[in-house]
Amino acid sequence: MPPAASAAVPAVVFILCAVWILATLVGHDPWKPDEAYSFGLVLDFLERHDWVVPMLAGEPFLEKPPLFFITAGAFASLLGGVLPLHDAARLASGFYFAVALIFLALTARQLHRGRHGATAVVLMLGCLGIIVHAHQLVTDVGLFAGMSIALFGLASARSHPLRGGGALGVGTAIAFLSKGLLGPGILGLTALGLLLFRTWRVRTFLRALAVAAVVSLPPIVAWIAALYLREPELFATWLVTNNFGRFLGFAGIGPRQPHFFYAYTLLWYAFPALPLAGWTLWDAWREGAGKWRDDGIELPLVNFAVTVGVLGIASDARELYLMPVLLPLVLLAVPRLDRLPPLAGSALARLGSAGFGALAVCLWLGWIALVTGAPAPLSQMLAAYQPGFIAHFDGVAFIAAVVVTIAWSCFAVQPVRSASRGIVHWTTGVTLSLSLVALLYLPYIDAGKSYREVFRSMLAAVRSSGCIESRAIGEPQRALLDYFAHLKTVREELGPAASCDMLLVQGWRSSGAPARAPEWTPVWEGARAGDDKELYRLYVRRTAQHPGASW
Repeated sequence: MPPAASAAVPAVVFILCAVWILATLVGHDPWKPDEAYSFGLVLDFLERHDWVVPMLAGEPFLEKPPLFFITAGAFASLLGGVLPLHDAARLASGFYFAVALIFLALTARQLHRGRHGATAVVLMLGCLGIIVHAHQLVTDVGLFAGMSIALFGLASARSHPLRGGGALGVGTAIAFLSKGLLGPGILGLTALGLLLFRTWRVRTFLRALAVAAVVSLPPIVAWIAALYLREPELFATWLVTNNFGRFLGFAGIGPRQPHFFYAYTLLWYAFPALPLAGWTLWDAWREGAGKWRDDGIELPLVNFAVTVGVLGIASDARELYLMPVLLPLVLLAVPRLDRLPPLAGSALARLGSAGFGALAVCLWLGWIALVTGAPAPLSQMLAAYQPGFIAHFDGVAFIAAVVVTIAWSCFAVQPVRSASRGIVHWTTGVTLSLSLVALLYLPYIDAGKSYREVFRSMLAAVRSSGCIESRAIGEPQRALLDYFAHLKTVREELGPAASCDMLLVQGWRSSGAPARAPEWTPVWEGARAGDDKELYRLYVRRTAQHPGASW
């Protein structure tokens, strides 16, 4: 590669990463389920600055340790005057994801003699499953960053035990303080799995593990001890219910999925890293057993097997939980790309150009229909999906969308001479589509997902004094009710009926949202525009002093 072209690679990768990370990161309200309740925990930290017990709308919420919420709170405090509070908080996800990409590149370079760092980053950005979750305010992004740092530590452990052990310790602590026992458990089993290989049973590796323990244990033990000393029952809720209970299934919480959910989800979630990782393993097997004794295969393969195995035996399952699986898959995918037939790289580039090019055309046509009303059938279809939405022409967003479309068009016609180049073509197509959604469609999507209008419309019917009891209000809705309407409800599910003179009920359009007794009079009813499922109804207690008036 010519020196000028080689020097341009870091700049191109940096621009691609910046555009990819920032797209959809800001510009919309918190969306349920995960973003909404996560932002509720950030709100509580901003109000109380309590680093021990996360609270959601006035109630302890011990599902996860507080590091991610503290980080998001710091971003909200620093930039809340420039951006909406929720957008500023969401920048924490961008920060953690950028950290994960940096250490992914460092790990690839460590494993492959200074090569493939940029390729690993670009391939990660091209994985389909990471697109949505990396832009959400969710603790899994913090776990993802911790795992990436820890993998760099494992990759460096034998050659630089102090540096490797330090990185492993920091990554383990971040993973734990973001998500709980899952991350440290996977990393511990990965370290044990590596000891099965003779080349890893060396003193420097054991020394690095000792350094990692010294680095990671103080922050982990500090939070655990502070939580236990503050409230032993909350500690038990966190440890027994939200860690072992969720994992083993005896707590009865968490989503259930069909058998082999992760097996078939990975087929699209990890594309194109999964087939490329398969090529690496097949090519190494074809060359002989000796090629398997390579750090670039052993470490990511063990970590992949452990991560998938742990997730597979867990009681609950979600595609969100697959984020850490992408790290070892990408690391497995990059070392044999130069041995991949050029036709494969060309096919990936053509698939990306054709697929994402067609998607870009559809996105532009949809936006034109939203703004102009023509073609009428498409405009009517989009309007039916988001009733009441009125599109406005945004000149800045339009110009930016035109620029990224032209830039991608110029790049897409460039020749593809290698698999690495094909990956870049694929990822630029992903970035184009993501950018067009962010620039042209975020207000449209947000109109159907946001609870801002429905909860603020309720305020006109709320009495200025007294408490509000609630029934069947979900955690995301309670968080957004606190944010948009500054209302914290007394939940009926926590105990005997409260003496509140207002009652908020979450129900369904098919069955209504009935009060529990005849003395409650409805004064307000609402739902999100276009939501044909949820229904909210506010009641007041009928008394001699407040007879109430039905809507």
